[in-house]
Amino acid sequence: MAWRFEGRLTVVVHGARNPSNLEWQSMLRDETQRGARERGVTLVVSYGGGPDGHQRDLLGKQIGNKPAPTCIMTGSALVRAITAALLFFNRTMKVVALDETARAYDFLQLSREERDAANRLRAELENELGIARPLHKAESEL
Repeated sequence: MAWRFEGRLTVVVHGARNPSNLEWQSMLRDETQRGARERGVTLVVSYGGGPDGHQRDLLGKQIGNKPAPTCIMTGSALVRAITAALLFFNRTMKVVALDETARAYDFLQLSREERDAANRLRAELENELGIARPLHKAESEL
């Protein structure tokens, strides 16, 4: 699991394994230190990993009544099921396939600059985690 913040954008990438409790707590701590993000948006890209029940509870407590619009990109049926649990805390959430970048960015209402940042951050995080992903032509045109 790896994450970055830029402007109002949070990008989180999960590899194939679920995050450890230390990773999850570190991300939540970083999010808290970042400050209030009432107008922030979150892009999550999951290659199969995702928070367990305890981690989802911690996230729910942190979100409280101020959820950020969140789009989860995944091909995993398990991650889609996890998302169903997270919808209880965040009704401003959508799940799309890994190759539906334009749909994700449209849902989050990202500007041209934010789309460029999201592409860059996603690539950096995937590289950090050792995830090789071919760039689809449609993505480079977003």
